[in-house]
Amino acid sequence: MDHKTRGRRLVLRYAGVQMACAAAVAVASLALAGAAEGMAALAGGAIVAFGNVVFGWKMFAPGIAPAGALARAWYVGEVLKWLWIGFALWLAFAQAALPPLPLLLGLVAAQVGFWIGLATVRTT
Repeated sequence: MDHKTRGRRLVLRYAGVQMACAAAVAVASLALAGAAEGMAALAGGAIVAFGNVVFGWKMFAPGIAPAGALARAWYVGEVLKWLWIGFALWLAFAQAALPPLPLLLGLVAAQVGFWIGLATVRTT
Protein backbone atom coordinates (compact mmCIF):
# COMPACT_ATOMS: atom_id res chain seq x y z
CA MET A 1 0.00 0.00 0.00
CA ASP A 2 1.37 3.43 -0.88
CA HIS A 3 1.90 6.24 1.61
CA LYS A 4 -1.03 8.35 0.41
CA THR A 5 -3.51 5.50 0.80
CA ARG A 6 -2.13 4.61 4.22
CA GLY A 7 -2.38 8.27 5.30
CA ARG A 8 -5.97 8.57 4.09
CA ARG A 9 -6.96 5.43 5.96
CA LEU A 10 -5.32 6.70 9.12
CA VAL A 11 -7.18 10.00 8.85
CA LEU A 12 -10.49 8.14 8.41
CA ARG A 13 -9.78 6.03 11.50
CA TYR A 14 -9.26 9.18 13.56
CA ALA A 15 -12.46 10.69 12.13
CA GLY A 16 -14.30 7.51 13.08
CA VAL A 17 -13.15 7.77 16.69
CA GLN A 18 -14.13 11.45 16.69
CA MET A 19 -17.60 10.67 15.36
CA ALA A 20 -18.05 7.85 17.88
CA CYS A 21 -17.37 10.28 20.72
CA ALA A 22 -19.70 12.86 19.18
CA ALA A 23 -22.37 10.17 18.72
CA ALA A 24 -22.19 9.35 22.44
CA VAL A 25 -22.85 13.01 23.25
CA ALA A 26 -25.60 13.10 20.61
CA VAL A 27 -27.36 10.10 22.16
CA ALA A 28 -27.15 11.70 25.61
CA SER A 29 -28.46 15.00 24.20
CA LEU A 30 -31.27 13.20 22.43
CA ALA A 31 -32.27 11.38 25.61
CA LEU A 32 -32.04 14.44 27.84
CA ALA A 33 -33.28 17.25 25.62
CA GLY A 34 -34.73 16.03 22.33
CA ALA A 35 -34.06 15.43 18.66
CA ALA A 36 -32.88 18.94 17.78
CA GLU A 37 -30.26 18.84 20.51
CA GLY A 38 -29.11 15.36 19.46
CA MET A 39 -28.73 16.47 15.86
CA ALA A 40 -26.86 19.60 16.95
CA ALA A 41 -24.35 17.52 18.93
CA LEU A 42 -23.87 15.21 15.97
CA ALA A 43 -23.42 18.21 13.67
CA GLY A 44 -20.79 19.66 16.01
CA GLY A 45 -18.85 16.43 15.92
CA ALA A 46 -19.15 16.20 12.15
CA ILE A 47 -17.78 19.72 11.77
CA VAL A 48 -14.59 18.82 13.63
CA ALA A 49 -14.23 15.36 12.10
CA PHE A 50 -14.66 16.64 8.55
CA GLY A 51 -12.23 19.47 9.22
CA ASN A 52 -9.65 16.96 10.36
CA VAL A 53 -10.28 14.81 7.29
CA VAL A 54 -9.64 17.82 5.06
CA PHE A 55 -6.48 18.63 7.01
CA GLY A 56 -5.20 15.06 7.05
CA TRP A 57 -5.83 14.34 3.39
CA LYS A 58 -4.10 17.56 2.40
CA MET A 59 -1.21 16.82 4.76
CA PHE A 60 -0.66 13.31 3.37
CA ALA A 61 -1.16 14.36 -0.28
CA PRO A 62 2.54 14.89 -1.09
CA GLY A 63 3.48 11.41 0.13
CA ILE A 64 7.22 11.14 0.66
CA ALA A 65 8.45 14.60 -0.28
CA PRO A 66 10.96 17.29 0.70
CA ALA A 67 10.40 19.09 3.98
CA GLY A 68 9.26 22.28 2.24
CA ALA A 69 6.50 20.47 0.37
CA LEU A 70 5.36 18.74 3.55
CA ALA A 71 5.34 22.03 5.47
CA ARG A 72 3.29 23.71 2.72
CA ALA A 73 0.81 20.83 2.73
CA TRP A 74 0.52 21.09 6.51
CA TYR A 75 -0.11 24.86 6.41
CA VAL A 76 -2.59 24.64 3.54
CA GLY A 77 -4.42 21.80 5.30
CA GLU A 78 -4.59 23.78 8.53
CA VAL A 79 -5.93 26.88 6.76
CA LEU A 80 -8.54 24.84 4.88
CA LYS A 81 -9.59 23.13 8.11
CA TRP A 82 -10.12 26.43 9.93
CA LEU A 83 -11.93 27.99 6.97
CA TRP A 84 -14.24 24.97 6.96
CA ILE A 85 -14.83 25.16 10.73
CA GLY A 86 -15.62 28.89 10.55
CA PHE A 87 -17.99 28.42 7.62
CA ALA A 88 -19.67 25.39 9.18
CA LEU A 89 -20.19 27.17 12.50
CA TRP A 90 -21.70 30.11 10.66
CA LEU A 91 -24.04 27.70 8.85
CA ALA A 92 -24.93 25.91 12.09
CA PHE A 93 -25.65 29.02 14.15
CA ALA A 94 -26.80 31.66 11.66
CA GLN A 95 -28.53 29.59 9.00
CA ALA A 96 -29.68 26.36 10.65
CA ALA A 97 -30.18 27.92 14.11
CA LEU A 98 -28.99 24.76 15.84
CA PRO A 99 -28.99 24.78 19.65
CA PRO A 100 -25.57 26.12 20.66
CA LEU A 101 -24.78 24.11 23.80
CA PRO A 102 -25.23 20.63 22.29
CA LEU A 103 -23.40 21.71 19.14
CA LEU A 104 -20.44 22.92 21.17
CA LEU A 105 -20.52 19.76 23.29
CA GLY A 106 -20.34 17.74 20.07
CA LEU A 107 -17.36 19.84 18.96
CA VAL A 108 -15.59 19.20 22.26
CA ALA A 109 -16.44 15.48 22.18
CA ALA A 110 -14.95 15.17 18.69
CA GLN A 111 -11.76 16.90 19.85
CA VAL A 112 -11.58 14.52 22.81
CA GLY A 113 -12.03 11.75 20.26
CA PHE A 114 -8.92 12.98 18.47
CA TRP A 115 -6.93 12.70 21.70
CA ILE A 116 -8.36 9.24 22.34
CA GLY A 117 -7.31 8.36 18.80
CA LEU A 118 -3.75 9.39 19.60
CA ALA A 119 -3.70 6.76 22.33
CA THR A 120 -5.63 4.01 20.54
CA VAL A 121 -5.43 4.22 16.74
CA ARG A 122 -2.71 2.06 15.23
CA THR A 123 -0.70 3.71 12.48
CA THR A 124 0.01 0.52 10.54
